[in-house]
Parts: sequence; structure tokens; C-alpha cells
Amino acid sequence: MVNKIKKVITNPVFIVSGLMLCTGMAEAASFGGNTGTGGVVFKPFYDFMYEAATGYLGRGAAITGGIVGLVAGAMSGNLKLAFIGVPLALFGIFGPGIADSFFTSALIN
Repeated sequence: MVNKIKKVITNPVFIVSGLMLCTGMAEAASFGGNTGTGGVVFKPFYDFMYEAATGYLGRGAAITGGIVGLVAGAMSGNLKLAFIGVPLALFGIFGPGIADSFFTSALIN
């Protein structure tokens, strides 16, 4: 049990995630609690991410993911592997709209 915990704690992904969480909490604390529930401070970040995902960057990532999945499937001769790119491409196309509808729904506001 201890070895499993040690393995998780020393995982680089766990360490980086923890540092990102601590940085975000420190930034929120530096505003002295004046961020409110609206999160006006994070609106530029949200706007950037939404525009990147729905713009040419998101479309390019969706097309690239679809092509990489199809090429990997064709090279390995495995039909299952070829279909990995399809959900990635669909998520790239429909994901930003779905995420935006979560944040603008009447249940959250």
C-alpha cells in the first residue's frame, strides 16, 4: 500500500498537477476574495480558450487527430485503432459548443 502511494506521489503528472492547483489557489487568494462568484478575472482566459477551440486551432487539432488515428490504424492494420481518431475529431468539432452550453445554461446561472 505504501509503495502504491509513493508511486503516485512521485509521478511527474501528479506533481505538475499539484503545482498548477497551488498556483491557481495562490492567484485567487492574492485577489483577497474579490473575485466573487462571477469569476470576472478568468473571463479573458475563457474567451481565449473558447476562441482557440472554435477557431482554426480547434479545427486543425480535430482534423489532425482524425488523420493521425486513421493513419495509425492503416499502418497497424487494426480497424479499432483507426476509429480512435473519429471520436477525437468529433470532440474537437462539437466539444466547444457543448462546454459553452454547460456554462451558459439556466441551471448554473
